Amino acid sequence: MLVTADSDQPLVLHIGERLVEGWLIDPVCTECGGPRVYFLAFDATCCPSCNTWVEVLCPDPDCMHCQCRPERPLPAL
Repeated sequence: MLVTADSDQPLVLHIGERLVEGWLIDPVCTECGGPRVYFLAFDATCCPSCNTWVEVLCPDPDCMHCQCRPERPLPAL
């Protein structure tokens, strides 16, 4: 999965054809070695290559970020 940062807008990333607000996170994914990305909208980190979230949902049932977070970070292609 191609992940690139926009040099003009440091909070914007291109993940494949998708444009998201976020930034690259270290370290890389422990499963695939690919870059991890922090998604600002969901307040969560994911691996776009694995299409999985790194963090589990928080324990707060009223958390707006977790309520809106999809099962997978990227829609099926």
